[in-house]
Amino acid sequence: MILRFSKHGLLIAKNNRISNYVSKLHTIKATELLLKDYGNFTNAMTICERNLDISNMRPTDLLLKLICSPINPADVNIIQGKYGILPSYLPAVIGNEGLFEVMDVHSSNSNFKKGDWVIPIESNWGTWRSHALADQSLFYKIPNSLDKFACATLKVNPPTAYLMLTLFKNFEPNETVIQNGANSSVGQAVIQLGNLMNLNVVNIVRKRDNQQELNNYLKSIGAKHIYMEDELRKSILTHELWEKIPRPKFALNCVGGRTTTDMIRLLDKDSIMITYGGMSKKPLTLNTADFIFKDFKCFGFWLTAWKDRNPNEYKKVLDKLLAFIQKNSFKSPKCEEFSLFDYKKAFERVQTPFLTSKICFTS
Repeated sequence: MILRFSKHGLLIAKNNRISNYVSKLHTIKATELLLKDYGNFTNAMTICERNLDISNMRPTDLLLKLICSPINPADVNIIQGKYGILPSYLPAVIGNEGLFEVMDVHSSNSNFKKGDWVIPIESNWGTWRSHALADQSLFYKIPNSLDKFACATLKVNPPTAYLMLTLFKNFEPNETVIQNGANSSVGQAVIQLGNLMNLNVVNIVRKRDNQQELNNYLKSIGAKHIYMEDELRKSILTHELWEKIPRPKFALNCVGGRTTTDMIRLLDKDSIMITYGGMSKKPLTLNTADFIFKDFKCFGFWLTAWKDRNPNEYKKVLDKLLAFIQKNSFKSPKCEEFSLFDYKKAFERVQTPFLTSKICFTS
């Protein structure tokens, strides 16, 4: 073993692999966005800075720096105290998704090295922080040559879209999927994955002032059939479109309310609908006759529960999605960046009506 000294402390080199032993006085200032109480953004969140002691890194620890972390609808629900999993104590660092860079690794036997990109695979680990010290078992390595936004938004929405399209039905080429909330992050993923699977994807969105801008964007990622919610009862969707493509037997719902009821009416016999959200906050009304006479089936899907039951399969899904990203056949949503210190502006932006881009924190 070779011992060397530097201004940063003792360096231990073995077989040309060097591990830093940082002095006990070595700390890093970490910025953390904390949920202090449930409610609206203004009163629920606060920001703090603390010194992160990295003098006693364990062999399995990683020292991490934030690259990018998005605000997802589930994060908003957690802040409001209305989600399936809430922090076990408050105040707590929240944020369920994000991309980090490895700044230091204590063990020479680690599967990670300085400069690696990682995402947390643990649910609700707390990504809205500039730096962290955490066990490497909680993270999944990402190629650091890829688009940072695609990696930062990889953990939740793309796997949700992929699994809904693969777990519930074995599709044949040219079958049709219909979805509402098509401009959402999951909806955008469904458009792209549907193209890769040779499916027809019919996309339903809310009418807005910048409708043409949204249509152009969705077309740029592969959308071919885009309709407004108020067209669900018009002949273009009740009859005309199905003369050109097969009537759908598979629907994806993240809205609820009348929009979803109208969408169900368009389905063929022996159809399936998967509900993964309820953005309208309105109840889902289902027609009894559809269950009896059309053999309609309805399921719910929550990625968090599925991932906890299938951790190894989840990693395989991430690998498949990364392969699509590497081939440039799968793109992230448009992203806007905000500093953690500008969290109030970020939350204001999140509440913008008809927002299509993803709001992300950077350190």
